[in-house]
Amino acid sequence: MKILVVGAGVLGLTTAFNLVEDGHDVTIVDKTGPYAKASSRSFAWINANHKLPAEYHLLNRAGIAAHDEFQKRFADHGTWFHQHGCVMFDSTPDKSSGLDERFTESAELEYPVERIDSDRLRELEPAVSWPTDSGLLFPLEAHLDNEAFGSLVEGFLEEADVVPEVAEVVRVETNVDGTSVEFADGSTRIFDQVIIAAGADSGMIADRSGLLLPVADLSQPGPRTHSLLGVTAPTDVNLNRIIISDKINVRPRSDGSMFVQIPSVEARTEEGENPELLDEVQTVMEAELESLFGQHIPVDKVIFSGRSFPEDGLSIVGYLDEHHRAYSLVTHSGMTMAALLGRLVADEVRGDASQLLDVFRPSRFAEGVTPESPTNFIGRQ
Repeated sequence: MKILVVGAGVLGLTTAFNLVEDGHDVTIVDKTGPYAKASSRSFAWINANHKLPAEYHLLNRAGIAAHDEFQKRFADHGTWFHQHGCVMFDSTPDKSSGLDERFTESAELEYPVERIDSDRLRELEPAVSWPTDSGLLFPLEAHLDNEAFGSLVEGFLEEADVVPEVAEVVRVETNVDGTSVEFADGSTRIFDQVIIAAGADSGMIADRSGLLLPVADLSQPGPRTHSLLGVTAPTDVNLNRIIISDKINVRPRSDGSMFVQIPSVEARTEEGENPELLDEVQTVMEAELESLFGQHIPVDKVIFSGRSFPEDGLSIVGYLDEHHRAYSLVTHSGMTMAALLGRLVADEVRGDASQLLDVFRPSRFAEGVTPESPTNFIGRQ
């Protein structure tokens, strides 16, 4: 089939890769270019941690396994998936209660978790000046070198002569025979199917096409749709895995730098991007880094990052129209589930529906939308 993939972020690229492997004639477009938006600005914590309901947890957990399989399949191309686990701690007054709740929830979901004491914390990350004597270890979790992963998949597509085009889709119109796609330059092209994987822009494309796809509006910034992500200078601090807490989230990067987030400042995204905000957040990040590692670690930049957020917080995966010509692929957990969803979408295009996706169909919004507002301190990656 002749298939258009709209969006060249992590989901669009992995979907295009799997469609090409299945022998389809694939075109991929993005209005700003490959990996230009949320995919390059992601903390990339690969996890199924506190991702509820159970069906969403299982989908994310399958996403972790799919990344592991993809890494093993293409191991000769390097290492981008680092499954060293995640350490979580809570320094709030009721920390025992919070960690107990997370431990119990994870155990009930049969999601591997271990209670760890101060000795184990120091053993796992000796460079950290731990502000706590207890925590949780989630051994299945990982961090992803997101740009390396994207470049790898983009390279595979280039080998198949599929190069992302810079082009903006205005609307799609479907019928029993195929899909007509209108572009911002006034041109129209015909395809058998269209996969809409354009992140936050997906909702606008669907709306202009008369299709229902409720995605949060990025023009109204806030912690649901935006995040403040710091990138440190390369450092000699030896950090091996992700640390998630009420005070600071931090993870290593392949060049020796680190990504950092500060949960307490995320609410300030409501102010919108401005130089004063970024400077003030940079100061807070450097202070929290120094508290955690006992030395000054410069933050080179703070990124005000928009992200794809389905209105109810759960992935929206499936056909939007009665003719099964326009397919939606929108999720807040794109990094975690990219390797999985790319394969599942290609399978569904072939006609093999996945039970993992049953509760995530766009049809669930026919009776209305209940917005989700996450408040837990670990965030939603």
